[in-house]
Amino acid sequence: MTRLLDVELDGYRGAGFVFLVFGVVFGGYTFLVISDPLYVSLGLACVILGATILLVPDNPVPRDSVRALVEGATVNIEALLEELDVQSHAFYLPPREGRVYCYLPLSEGFDPGNLDRVMAAPLRVVTEAGGSRGVFVFPPGSEVVRLSMLMEESGVEDALSYVLVDYLEAVDGLKAVETGGNVVVEITRPLMQTEFPRYNDSMGSLVTSIAGCVVSWVLGKPVEFIGEDVLGDVVTARFRVYGG
Repeated sequence: MTRLLDVELDGYRGAGFVFLVFGVVFGGYTFLVISDPLYVSLGLACVILGATILLVPDNPVPRDSVRALVEGATVNIEALLEELDVQSHAFYLPPREGRVYCYLPLSEGFDPGNLDRVMAAPLRVVTEAGGSRGVFVFPPGSEVVRLSMLMEESGVEDALSYVLVDYLEAVDGLKAVETGGNVVVEITRPLMQTEFPRYNDSMGSLVTSIAGCVVSWVLGKPVEFIGEDVLGDVVTARFRVYGG
């Protein structure tokens, strides 16, 4: 019991601890004072439920394994960008069929005014909209956001913190600032990264790419990756938001 008290409890384990303590106190009292088998059984059931909650890990799949799978998902995207010689920055587009997706123009001088046509275009690997050819890809962050059950009405910074810090444990901390149609995200000590130059140049480093998915999901608007700066353990990512 002393060991349990030394553990910082989250909401999940806190509930288990409450059930366990209540069951011990209630069951012991009813057994010694009331001697009613019904109430004793209720106390015992609470003890079993609380102990089960405390013993079962809240994250059955190790976070390191999840991060490795997300990092590995960038391999095919890197190969595609290399094969098509993509030089442009990605536009993270609002969810379609529950997933954020990216559009990368293949021609120079893409007009963001054509983003409405792009979002209405069929989801093919190579597509054409508004006279411009481009590539559609589903970044790893798309699945991360979907599986995190992120609510679209969340604020940008709260949503980023929930997905990257709490859910994925991919960074130590972050700050986000929205100003003048731009979103700047300062990420502290990212624990996920890729060594793929095309991916990093076009879509941002892995944590930046996930951040782009989150911002587009929450705002429900196209978000262009502008660039990122790395200074020590701090990554500063910049995005431009389009749409009314």
